[in-house]
Amino acid sequence: MGVILVFGLAVAAYYYPKAKPAIAAARDGQAKIKQLTAHVSQQDFAKANTDITAVQADIATIGNQLAKMQGLRRWPYIGRQYQAAVNLTNVGHDSTTALTALIDFAAHLFEPFSGRGQVSLATLSIDEKGQLLANIASREDSLKTAQTAIHRAAEDLDLIPEKGLIGPLRKVITPLKQQFPLIAQALDQAIPATHLLPPVLGYPTPKTYLFLLENNTELRPGGGFIGTYGLMKVQSGEIVSLKTDNSYNLDEAAKKLPVITPPEPLQKYLKANAWYFRDANWSPDFPTSAEQALLFYQREGGSKKVDGVLAITPTVISSLLRLVGPITVEKTQFTADNFTDKLQSYVDLGYKYAGQTDSQRKDIIGVLTTDLMNKVLRLPLNQWKDLFLILSQELNEKQVLLYMKDSATQNILVAQNWAGALSQEDATDYLMVVDANLASLKTDPVMHRTYTYTLNLDQATPTATLNIHYENTGKLSWKTTRYNTYVRVYVPAGSTLVSSSGAQKREKSKAAGTVTTTSELGKTVFGAFKSIEPSTSSDLQLTYTLPSSAIAALQSGRYTLTWQKEAGMLPPDIELKINRSASRANSVEGLDNQARISHTAVSFSGRLNRDRTITISY
Repeated sequence: MGVILVFGLAVAAYYYPKAKPAIAAARDGQAKIKQLTAHVSQQDFAKANTDITAVQADIATIGNQLAKMQGLRRWPYIGRQYQAAVNLTNVGHDSTTALTALIDFAAHLFEPFSGRGQVSLATLSIDEKGQLLANIASREDSLKTAQTAIHRAAEDLDLIPEKGLIGPLRKVITPLKQQFPLIAQALDQAIPATHLLPPVLGYPTPKTYLFLLENNTELRPGGGFIGTYGLMKVQSGEIVSLKTDNSYNLDEAAKKLPVITPPEPLQKYLKANAWYFRDANWSPDFPTSAEQALLFYQREGGSKKVDGVLAITPTVISSLLRLVGPITVEKTQFTADNFTDKLQSYVDLGYKYAGQTDSQRKDIIGVLTTDLMNKVLRLPLNQWKDLFLILSQELNEKQVLLYMKDSATQNILVAQNWAGALSQEDATDYLMVVDANLASLKTDPVMHRTYTYTLNLDQATPTATLNIHYENTGKLSWKTTRYNTYVRVYVPAGSTLVSSSGAQKREKSKAAGTVTTTSELGKTVFGAFKSIEPSTSSDLQLTYTLPSSAIAALQSGRYTLTWQKEAGMLPPDIELKINRSASRANSVEGLDNQARISHTAVSFSGRLNRDRTITISY
């Protein structure tokens, strides 16, 4: 032990003079990054550029000093730390290249207002916001440079092991590994967003949207129950007007019109004898649901001049409140943590104490939304990245849904998977589970779902088994109750049901129900009714064979599964196992580097927080 200690001290004494400048440069770089953040916030981009140049010089110093210590590479354990430091330096170099490009983008964006000091979106006129949107659309090259550099940095970061690192390195690397996928994804989406933002936000032509607040505590296939709607007018990025109303008020007009027959499950399990606007989003394909909502809205007396449909869930508002802080309306303070419960309490009971009628009980939503948007517009520049990351995440998780009548804009939305559309891409396999809360109050937040999907590719005809496990963690109350759902499972067209278990005839019944097989949106659909009592759990299991097209796709040595998440749903847990003993998988994409590969199978455990395209090469 003594010999090892003496030898270690000798090595440290030899390398310390070389390490000392690198440590000093790292500390200086940290200080410069703080200055950089402050200068960007103040919109002083000249000083920000000076800061980034200084940071790059510090990173170069660290790299040079590390190069003088290459002998450490051959040492057990120490060599791992050394290589991690080298890779981390490369991450820093590429990240500063991306930052330089983003500062250039921001400087160009605000160049027309450079003489006015620090400005926010709230301080700009409509015409000036239009100019800002025009500048966004003309600076795509800077974003592409940043995108390329960030992806290089992400590759260097992936080379650093997650285990076996000393505390100081782990403290730096762990949050980077968590943040970089989001940053890379946001930049990937920022480029198409430069083409989408101007027309969607009403530049150069103002836009009018049917606004839907889809309550995902009462889940429906297109996102959530449409309890509130509104007409939103935007011009050059500014909400010119937003008037919201209770959907039931709109549906009163439909009672005088010829009856439209609702989908059969609404008739059978919700006892609905007519189809109204509030139930329009029955399709899990949001473009289909949006067109249906527009049809009902205009049929029941709504504006004929509408350019698209914007739907959001309370989850989005909670995320924005976490960014901008609490908002007080009608003596009620709404925060990120209490928003959904407080709003539900107000529209169910609180409106009476505020002196409002039943038809006015949801007017608070329009006031709250306007106040929220005003706070968002006043965000300083250094928080724009947080706003963009939030919106990017909510779009990916399908808590924000957008449909445009303009086909060119709609095609971009579909291509970026921001339209909530069912995928029509060619794939070996496809899966989407869709729940419809039917008379279950606001029970969805207390429902825990686990989807277990097992596929056997060794058989002549691939056989799949899907088990849907529901756990109702709630209790009987004014807000939660037994969970009644009509569940639909979308699979490749031509799939054949072999067996099933767990379908129910009706609520509180032990009698077995049937699983129907239909076709919709280019998919085969299995449908069944489930009812889960509070504090209990229950399963629905389906076994089916894939069509002959899946066999043909497998002959190329690749298996691709498109697994889509239902809009509005909070992420369920998923378990995936693809069995194929005839040949070993050599690569797996789309599972965040967390797939487990054995000689006979590929497996994965995680959460379905977004649509996934999973490809296995054999």
